[in-house]
Amino acid sequence: MPASTSPARGGEALHEFAFAGAPQRRLSTVFRPAQGVPRAALLLCPPFFHEHFLSYRLLSLVAARLAERGIASLRFDYFGSGDSWGEESAFTLAGAVADAEVALAELARRAPALPCSVLGARAGGWIAARLARCHRLPLWLWQPLPRGQVWLDELIAMDRRERASRQRYPFLGAQPWPSDPERLLAAYCPPALRAELAAQDLEALLESAVEPVHVVDDERAAPLARATTWHALPAAAAAWHERIDLRATFITPPVAACIEALARLAPGAEAA
Repeated sequence: MPASTSPARGGEALHEFAFAGAPQRRLSTVFRPAQGVPRAALLLCPPFFHEHFLSYRLLSLVAARLAERGIASLRFDYFGSGDSWGEESAFTLAGAVADAEVALAELARRAPALPCSVLGARAGGWIAARLARCHRLPLWLWQPLPRGQVWLDELIAMDRRERASRQRYPFLGAQPWPSDPERLLAAYCPPALRAELAAQDLEALLESAVEPVHVVDDERAAPLARATTWHALPAAAAAWHERIDLRATFITPPVAACIEALARLAPGAEAA
């Protein structure tokens, strides 16, 4: 489908919006070309549910910083989420992996001959790890989730707190707002999908992954055993996913330092 190009700055397009994939499974994509001489390309796999829209600004800023350093990138929305086609009930983990494959092919089409890496943010790390393992690509993980069951328990607890919040429900009585077995934090998450999430084990996925594995994570988190490099985010910069309300995200110096480290680790850095 025809791409929509954002306004240019200094003669270069900032990013291009387009749909990719089969007619019955269109995915929304955002391609940001590298500035100057391109040296690498990066596919960004977003998180799930409310963390998807909370991460949108962050990942956009990461892509912009990397573009300035010669790294083209493609962001996308999974089928049934964001601006992609499909009802939210169509979202599955297997479908998300298939969507990432389509997005990777789209990135290769837009940035041919460039060495590619894949980045997964939060639960998107499970998708990125599968893609990196299949295609033998360098893997970047941004605040990855080691255990799906632990994250699911956190979502359930957050959902419970929100349903009991008098700030959100000012006329709430003695009992919390009733739960919905099909939803978590307003996102469609039926029992079958919860079982899929609970079964995810990042360390197991990384056992057969190809190095390198570069990780940006909360300074309070234990480093992954398979991490080739590990870059710490201060707690204040790592807490964006702990709320459900969208607020502005800025690239603070510690976050910028992590992005710079990733840029130096990208393929082709020695030629930059």
